[in-house]
Amino acid sequence: MAQSPQLATVADTLTPARKKVLVVGATGFLGAKILHNLALEKSAAVVAMSRKGAPSGGDADIEWVRGDMMDPASLDRALEGVDVVVSSANSYMKGSLDTDFQGNKNLIEAAARAKVSRFVFLSIVSCEAASAVPHFHAKNVAEDLIKKSGVPYVFVRAPSFLDQSTDFIAKAVKDGKFQGMGDKTTRWSYVLTDDLASYLTKAAIYPGAEIVNQTIDVGWSDGPKNQQELADIISDVINKRLKIQIIPWWMIRVAARPVKLFSELGYDLIQMFLFFRTGLYVSDISRHEDFFGPAPTARDAITRWARNQQLIP
Repeated sequence: MAQSPQLATVADTLTPARKKVLVVGATGFLGAKILHNLALEKSAAVVAMSRKGAPSGGDADIEWVRGDMMDPASLDRALEGVDVVVSSANSYMKGSLDTDFQGNKNLIEAAARAKVSRFVFLSIVSCEAASAVPHFHAKNVAEDLIKKSGVPYVFVRAPSFLDQSTDFIAKAVKDGKFQGMGDKTTRWSYVLTDDLASYLTKAAIYPGAEIVNQTIDVGWSDGPKNQQELADIISDVINKRLKIQIIPWWMIRVAARPVKLFSELGYDLIQMFLFFRTGLYVSDISRHEDFFGPAPTARDAITRWARNQQLIP
């Protein structure tokens, strides 16, 4: 039996409107995971921004728009009708901080003009204490700009990524080694990027207003890990003893000045590792569990990472 027009109208009014969610940084390693998660959410109409437009063979449920963070006019077009912005964009890994500073400024100003209802911004744990680390400092500057703009925000602050697009930890583990930085005792926090993508998605679609203007550190329920602890957990998970190789702090510190002469990225990463030594790169996950549910243990995250990297069946 066909549904009457009156009943159809009532059903439509009872169905929550889908929020238009724009993902900035959609073509990146993490951005692609955010897109995948959002596409599974019935409450989100997903739009992905790229300088080149839609990739070939893309998901039919995802709308692609052209936009460049260095081109404010293109951002205005990309943000038309957008309710929520999720940004994981950066350029420092490509050896430039243009996107991290000016690009973020342009995006924030465009979001304010578009009057978006929520700006979910991927930030970094303790970035306000790390002015010597260029890309950490860029996150702190962007946080301040978002607050001043008046745009409702959620800052999801990530610690060190356990996995990367080029996974150096996994590559070493496959050779029977664990290659670490600094020493075997200093602890800092980690996150698996699959989990981080999930948290950013949840921040975008979270139904309650209580998440607005929150700064949320994410991490593991059993806290930060030092290099020895991380190597021991990996060894236990894959059932293989690893040879631990540590590049000492003094060697990292000595390398900073000559590296700065020829590599902006290399200098940035060295300053990041030296910041780890302060012991401040530690997530406070109290709000994590309030909004995103229980945080995983290190062992749980590492087991899923090892399986993804085909280190275990």
